[in-house]
Amino acid sequence: MINCEKLSKRFGENFALRDISFCAEGKIAVFGHNGAGKSTLAKILAGILKPTSGRVEIFGLEPAKSPELRRQIGVVTHNPMLYRELTVKENLDFYAKIYGAKDWGIVRDLMLEKKLNSRVSDLSKGFIQRVAIARALLAKPKLLIFDEALSGLDAESCEVVLRILHEFDGTLIFSTHQFNDAEFCDLFLVLKSGRLIYFGESYEKAVRSLFAH
Repeated sequence: MINCEKLSKRFGENFALRDISFCAEGKIAVFGHNGAGKSTLAKILAGILKPTSGRVEIFGLEPAKSPELRRQIGVVTHNPMLYRELTVKENLDFYAKIYGAKDWGIVRDLMLEKKLNSRVSDLSKGFIQRVAIARALLAKPKLLIFDEALSGLDAESCEVVLRILHEFDGTLIFSTHQFNDAEFCDLFLVLKSGRLIYFGESYEKAVRSLFAH
């Protein structure tokens, strides 16, 4: 369960988020134009940023204050957070040891077996993103934050990644510009200029609210 109460984040004099309040679980899509605050919200939920004011709790804990909680959160962004000079297997071994992960089934699910001995620097963007998702899912997180991580992927990689997101058994925050990719979600959250303008179960209302004047 994610609970945000009057959540705000300010950088200097500018607010990236202002008075965001919602309570949710399941698969949650986050829509918004560039600069709406999507990535800032994702970073606060991941515990990477602290809010300027307000409160956020995930499973009853504050992410910025709880290392235990952050171990239960998987994060995938446009930055894969991988060591490019290492092989796929070396990267995943490193993260598996950190999280004590022993089940590598996600490698099979993402069709990475043939790439395990390839250096990350030699992979296409699509395969690098698959490795990033494997990294995030190795520890079987309770919350997966997927922030604009489909951008620029080829059709095959998008299909594989979306299947993984559909099947993910946990709470998902899915931020994307390709709104139809997120139609499978349970809830839709729309940000505009740092403010929450829609939160509910209707995909159609979410999209309409984003483009309403």
